[in-house]
Amino acid sequence: MAPRGLKKLLKDTCPAKLVRNGGFRCFEVLKQGVLTGQKLKGLTKALESKVWSHGTMPSIARYGTVKRKGWTGKDGGRRRGRAVDDQLTRAVNSGKIHPTVGQYILTKMTLAALAEHGLEPVACQRAVCMQSRRIGTAIDVLAYQKTTAQLVVVELKCGHSGSKEAAAVLDGTPCKMQGPLKKAPDNTINRHFAQLACTREMFARERSTITKLNGIGIRSDLGAALLYVTEESSELYTLSNWWTDRSMRIMEALTA
Repeated sequence: MAPRGLKKLLKDTCPAKLVRNGGFRCFEVLKQGVLTGQKLKGLTKALESKVWSHGTMPSIARYGTVKRKGWTGKDGGRRRGRAVDDQLTRAVNSGKIHPTVGQYILTKMTLAALAEHGLEPVACQRAVCMQSRRIGTAIDVLAYQKTTAQLVVVELKCGHSGSKEAAAVLDGTPCKMQGPLKKAPDNTINRHFAQLACTREMFARERSTITKLNGIGIRSDLGAALLYVTEESSELYTLSNWWTDRSMRIMEALTA
């Protein structure tokens, strides 16, 4: 079981909040729990602009063998992901971290996969940011791993049953990523690892938060993992040192 007071600590130290800005949503910096008016760019769009290639993902990457159940039509995948995020957040906030009746299949699969890997979810959609780079995002799932007394940043992806290694293509040629990732193929899993590496880096730089976590028995070094979930199965990939070694360089490239 996670240390007492962990959920409150994570909430009280949150450096940003998701707010509406006209017809859009964005993150805004918090200072002592009060909104400052400083708006932040979203991490995913920044990565798309500065790190991903200009190629197009081939059909083998975009379409898998698992049929999507429901959520058809325009932006069906995005709507599905948001619905699962919302339901997962409610479950974790209420302490109901086991699959229950009435949950979406993907929510149940996510909770089951986390339990299988010894990860106890303690917070969902917890905001992180790097003010100096004006970038913000949310941690999909922040989990406690009892065996290591460590927090693990989990990037959750629903679907993606196609090839995760098939690279984007431009003029018939497989693409590499840009900037500090110029040697890495621009494929689905590398895009998601880049997102995870930046998210973990932003949380790791909350020095005051990390110090307070030490005070309740949690180690300073953060784990990170990418979790893919479909209606039939789940896959978990641990973030390697190759990515953590480059995470700050990726962040720097986003505002270069």
